Amino acid sequence: MIPIPDIRQVPQRLPIIKTALLAAWRPQGHASPENDPGSLITLLETFFATLAELDARYGQNAPLPDGDATRLGDGGLLVLMELTNLSQQLGLPKVKADIELLAVSVSDWIIRHAGEIRTLEPIVNGLAVVANELREPPSLEEMAAFMGRVIKATEAATANDLDRSDATRPWRVLHINRAIVATRSYNTELMASVFDELIQALPDDAQEFFREGMRQMEVVDYPARVRTVMGHYFQALTQHSLH
Repeated sequence: MIPIPDIRQVPQRLPIIKTALLAAWRPQGHASPENDPGSLITLLETFFATLAELDARYGQNAPLPDGDATRLGDGGLLVLMELTNLSQQLGLPKVKADIELLAVSVSDWIIRHAGEIRTLEPIVNGLAVVANELREPPSLEEMAAFMGRVIKATEAATANDLDRSDATRPWRVLHINRAIVATRSYNTELMASVFDELIQALPDDAQEFFREGMRQMEVVDYPARVRTVMGHYFQALTQHSLH
């Protein structure tokens, strides 16, 4: 299984994150309580307690009334986004990664309750943290499937990808990373499915992905079947047709 923190386990992680943030934040002499990490962590403690209460009341996989999964989930993700930005400013990459893992937990909760994901960036960063630790094909397959669920749950405004000028936008990074995870799984059926979705979602970026993929085939000792699939998509896309 992929190591996504269960929301019931998150309260155990928050004091460690809080201690690290305050230790770096206080010596800088902040006179204003704005972005006080202690206050933000307190908000998160209440937030995750609320998610656990809703799981207990409605069940872990039931839609919530009145769009609560979307509204509550996004509120928590925005707080996590503030904390990741603060961690980066304070030079705490490990803390930033730990917070982004919590964003993945929130995305799982939103998906389980049929909500919509509106704040994607911390989730995408957290998924990258998890994916980088995976080595076994079954775990990589499971990660690709979870990333697919995140894609399907993302709000239409983001999924429409109207502004394609930023190569680092979360929607693009999510699709590219998912295609990389599928390739690392050595599962050629999964690769073909994910590659097709990549081409549909990012037609302007897909060709460069497959070009880089062919370079990686030379650097990494991928099995012949994986090379064949990558080569097919590269050749077909450069010839402007897929079969």
